[in-house]
Amino acid sequence: MKKLSILFAIICVFVLQLDVVKAVDEGNVDLDGSTYNNMETEYASCGDGMISDVPILVPKVVNIAYTALQIAVPVILVVMGMITLIKAIISSKEDEIKKAQMSFVKKLIVGALVFFVFVIVKLLVSVAGDAGKTSKLIDCANCLLNGTDNCKITKSK
Repeated sequence: MKKLSILFAIICVFVLQLDVVKAVDEGNVDLDGSTYNNMETEYASCGDGMISDVPILVPKVVNIAYTALQIAVPVILVVMGMITLIKAIISSKEDEIKKAQMSFVKKLIVGALVFFVFVIVKLLVSVAGDAGKTSKLIDCANCLLNGTDNCKITKSK
């Protein structure tokens, strides 16, 4: 769990650095870094004003974390099941091998279910978000889960 939180912190720092590099490339920052003329800040809003003026980084980080969980949880379950199975095979005990096989199959099923739950939730939010009469909550969930392309972006100086 500690490694996962360190990985999440590294991803957050990387996302923050992308915005700074983009600003420098667009000429918004002087070479000495002392003045920030024309530096625009982007904000996201969703749900017809239900949530407004949220820094654009928040939907980006939520989207990255959601995607990481969608991939990492099934992979971790499968790897843990494989480790348990390998340990049982090395011990050469029939009872342990059968228990490890059952455990591995259960972890495979749970990993698949976790993956498909994330996919189904994302699909439902996308479909509900594309319907003509969307609720404010579905609009915000669509903004957070599916990335900033589904948010209303405003810029301010």
